[in-house]
Amino acid sequence: MPPPTTRTEFEHNVYLLVDDIERHIHDDGYLRNRLWAMGDSLEHLHYLPNRRIELANIDERIRIHLNMMDWMKYLPPMEFKKKEDKK
Repeated sequence: MPPPTTRTEFEHNVYLLVDDIERHIHDDGYLRNRLWAMGDSLEHLHYLPNRRIELANIDERIRIHLNMMDWMKYLPPMEFKKKEDKK
């Protein structure tokens, strides 16, 4: 999948992560997983006065995760198979 080519696409990907974290703010297990994977990188992020993320502070670990979150929309939907009853 191609990386973002414009600042707008990049900011879109950044806010996918922000929205994901804000949606799961009360899920301790989810947040622990995110902090384990990106904790050092997340510490360097901060908002500008106009509520935008300062892009210069986004490192490679977060950038790869952002792109992966955006690429997930291209994956086919997951199908779950039911277990057959054992008789």
